Amino acid sequence: MITVLLALVLAQHAYTLEEMAEGGRLFQSNCTGCHGTAGDQVPGVALMSGKFRRATNDDEIAAIIRKGVPGTAMQAFNFTDPQTGAIVAYLKSFAGGSTNPAAPDAPALGDVARGKQIFEGKGNCLSCHSVGGNGSRLGPDLSSAGLPRPPAARFVGFAEPPPPPTPATIVAQLQRDLLEPEAEISPANRMFRAVLKDGSVTTGRLLNLDQFTVQLFDSKERLITLQRPELREFNAIKSSMPSYRDKLTSQELSDLLAYLFSLKGR
Repeated sequence: MITVLLALVLAQHAYTLEEMAEGGRLFQSNCTGCHGTAGDQVPGVALMSGKFRRATNDDEIAAIIRKGVPGTAMQAFNFTDPQTGAIVAYLKSFAGGSTNPAAPDAPALGDVARGKQIFEGKGNCLSCHSVGGNGSRLGPDLSSAGLPRPPAARFVGFAEPPPPPTPATIVAQLQRDLLEPEAEISPANRMFRAVLKDGSVTTGRLLNLDQFTVQLFDSKERLITLQRPELREFNAIKSSMPSYRDKLTSQELSDLLAYLFSLKGR
């Protein structure tokens, strides 16, 4: 894992790398069951966006963690003050604009505004992806691209959970997505090609598969239901996501990474 060689100074407190890492372990162990790994599984709540409906500073966030929110599913936690502060540090380390993952081996970040122009223009990203409801639903929604990704396997057990990804790790993942789009594809985003017995062909993202039917979301954003007895072929195909290795300059890639990393959901 890439190590972030910096101490994060935020509006109310200064947090060390050790505090952020400890906060990440506590968050992964205690909070992801309801909030999810990226902190956005509760409707209307995006814990890593840096914006909180019921808190305006770090102390108020910490008070909510310790005392809970009466009348809601948010329970109180018996954390010590240092533990609570560590969780706040971890959450705020992902807030847009507060962190630049400037490790020696971390991809450099450029200008967010220029990156947004590339995303919507030269990169033609909205033809497959969406951000904030704008764009296509064919590919993954990138509104939370800058947040930690769900682990491949959910942590279960009493041992120490795996360390959370650092901001630099997230940027490195985004860079790999842009340069090597086939390197890691979630099963939910894999594209399939279905050939019926009459020779007709349908391609799209697999939504559902049971013993009777196959459901695909095609390039025209239509839900297509196919009967399995009518299938002649059904195979995973290469992603339509292009590599931007030779399509963008190094500065353009840096700008695009900055924009994607800035996307923290609602």
